[in-house]
Amino acid sequence: MRLSLISMFILLSAVLTQAQTGPCTESAIKQGDLPAADDAFSYMPPYGKPVVGKAATQAANTKSFSGRTNITRSWVGEHRIVSTPSGDMAYEYGTVHMGYDSKEEGGHHEFEAVILSVYKAKDGVCQKVALTMQPLEEQAAH
Repeated sequence: MRLSLISMFILLSAVLTQAQTGPCTESAIKQGDLPAADDAFSYMPPYGKPVVGKAATQAANTKSFSGRTNITRSWVGEHRIVSTPSGDMAYEYGTVHMGYDSKEEGGHHEFEAVILSVYKAKDGVCQKVALTMQPLEEQAAH
């Protein structure tokens, strides 16, 4: 019995240790502020169509979101980060509650959206390679 428990502990330790290697670990993604890949794919309804690449994403963000201030974001319900054992890839998904003030539309707006982000290691750094966000339903300004 004792040998069996020791074997299970060694196996569990090896699995947990392996899951924490590489640049795209759960803790790295939770810390946030990961760079976007040069060829990252991004889609959000305000863009009108998917965009590919850092420059195109920055331009779409400026065009779509520059009039927003007091932006808040918090995860609600299930939020998961799943990383490969080697830490070379990971994905994150969940539902987020967003809020912002709009200069163009006026007033404060709040909504919930589902988000999926994909991460991949390149040259020892975890980079965001894909992001998509879709509002769950239209909500009136508060």
